[in-house]
Amino acid sequence: MADLKSLRCPCGFEVRSRDEDEIVRMAQLHAREIHGQEITVEQVRALMERVA
Repeated sequence: MADLKSLRCPCGFEVRSRDEDEIVRMAQLHAREIHGQEITVEQVRALMERVA
């Protein structure tokens, strides 16, 4: 089973999943809709952290 990973935005948004592609999709959607920014897959993956 894959490790649980998380990505947290400074605004308080957080997404957790075992599916990194899901985290990427949700983070990109959040960045675009809430902050008006585009974020790359590489940027999202660099911000992911494994949940203990």
